[in-house]
Amino acid sequence: MVARVNHAKLHWREEMDVFPAGLIASASWPAVARDMAGALLRGRLAAAWRMARAAARPPDLGAEKIVSRQYRYVWLCNPKVASRSIMAALLESTPDAEVFRETSAAELFALRPQARSYYCFAFVRHPFTRALSFHTELHSSHSCGAEGAERQAKEEKRRQLFAHVHGLAETASFGDYCRWLHSPYASDAVAERHFLSQHVQLRLAEGRLPDFIGHFENLDADFNQVAERLGLPKTALPVLNTAAGWRPAHAALNAARSALSGQLTEQCKALLATRYAKDLELGGYSPL
Repeated sequence: MVARVNHAKLHWREEMDVFPAGLIASASWPAVARDMAGALLRGRLAAAWRMARAAARPPDLGAEKIVSRQYRYVWLCNPKVASRSIMAALLESTPDAEVFRETSAAELFALRPQARSYYCFAFVRHPFTRALSFHTELHSSHSCGAEGAERQAKEEKRRQLFAHVHGLAETASFGDYCRWLHSPYASDAVAERHFLSQHVQLRLAEGRLPDFIGHFENLDADFNQVAERLGLPKTALPVLNTAAGWRPAHAALNAARSALSGQLTEQCKALLATRYAKDLELGGYSPL
């Protein structure tokens, strides 16, 4: 046992080098440290390293961005908010569209400083329906109806996610998922883009928000408003991911409420309202 603990201490010093200072100073750090200490004392070294690596990941700010010099805009992707449909429409209507992947907003503006003055827009979604959409896709063996290579890619992405997060079982119910969102391994200090708070994903320099924030629940009208503002050729939003819950026009909110009715317990509401309080405020949402 002593040899095992000494071995663990050696690797602990190596693991400490990868922890971001922001996490160590955050409220999540004491809980992570206690979990790791408990695992080490029980000789569960592999579990301790999984905790360390899950808690060492920086927040995932690398969702796609699109920049157009011709139309002078920047679009910030917000995952689970019809992002595939919006991207397809922008690529069709904007010949010079430049897509940035795995790039934060800060990195984007460092690469394209002229884009700081462009019209920046994004879309948000009620955090309750967004959470349900991600849980549904995450635990579905038929992810978004995909087939062939696309399905294999989605399954690989799903496998990698579960390999990197800690404490979320592949069979977790929606209630389990809502409770897990309050764990230090799902906090905004380390969150993956699909459960990272939307207000964090969309923040620009010095805490500034985009010039325009549309709503998933009013997607057609809000996208058309952006297109008119920019002078984009009229392009209809394609429906590419119906499993994600988007329906054109006003049907979206009714469909979301129907889907939530069987799973959104009062406890889930309370958990999500606390975890995503700032997102509710950002979108002007109230609990469903």
